[in-house]
Amino acid sequence: MRENAIITKDLKKAYGKQDAVNGLNLSVPKGSVYGFLGKNGAGKTTTIKMLLGLLSAKSGDIDVLGFNPKNEKEAVEIRKRTGYVSENQKMYDNMKIKEIISFTKSFYKTWDDKAAAELLKRFNLDEKKKLSELSRGMYAQVALLLALAFKPELLVLDEPTGSLDAIVRRDFLESVVGMIQEEGRTVFFSSHQINEVERVADWVGIIDRGKLLISAPIDDLKTKTKRIRAVYKDNAPDVSFDGMLCKKTEGRELLAIAGDFNDTVLSGIKKGKPENVEVYDMNLEEIFVAYAGGKI
Repeated sequence: MRENAIITKDLKKAYGKQDAVNGLNLSVPKGSVYGFLGKNGAGKTTTIKMLLGLLSAKSGDIDVLGFNPKNEKEAVEIRKRTGYVSENQKMYDNMKIKEIISFTKSFYKTWDDKAAAELLKRFNLDEKKKLSELSRGMYAQVALLLALAFKPELLVLDEPTGSLDAIVRRDFLESVVGMIQEEGRTVFFSSHQINEVERVADWVGIIDRGKLLISAPIDDLKTKTKRIRAVYKDNAPDVSFDGMLCKKTEGRELLAIAGDFNDTVLSGIKKGKPENVEVYDMNLEEIFVAYAGGKI
């Protein structure tokens, strides 16, 4: 059994002189819900399009479900096995919902009519309505229905809930969770809604300027990443330690974030003989800001 649904090695893509993806080494475990985080322009969408064979890479290797998207025939095989939903996805707006379902069904031997009917009911969608008549939330739900109903091995979501309200976003992601409970299925998704990534994902990767900064199980990431506050009798010393993501000193106070907190880090802080040291847990948004923004 394959251990990873997605693997990239030294993946690069440039637009003119600007590197969009710069030596990306990514491994997405099979069966995981992998949250792919980054600021605007970090390279998330470019990466996703290369994974699906929608963009060609400048260099590097890609393996998706055992296929190479650089090969046209293998890229087709990837898309047969992958459900894809993006924020700006466009469908045939002149079709009714039941017509787009029938049309899409014809491309997939694994299409599940029962699953499609259940999703139609869950989203409370009127199959007689044209896509052009739907709200943005309903439109996104139809796109998700089409991506899920053929039981894909991999579901790729690129900012799929960015324009949706909180209630629709929650239902949207609950549908994803329900889908991945089936053994062996993998979800790879990018989102600006970091609190939602934290609720749904079990793995997280953070990309910045086309480079992967960290990739880890979310529980491990939250266990290892800590905020440290130390107060000294006089001005705070200039402290440094392995795995320090960022720091700030203000008078007697030192604030630092450790990407790999351990007893050695704590001992190093205490060498300066602080009057008080406190260690705090961090949520995913705070961790993202520390890695991608270098800020406390």
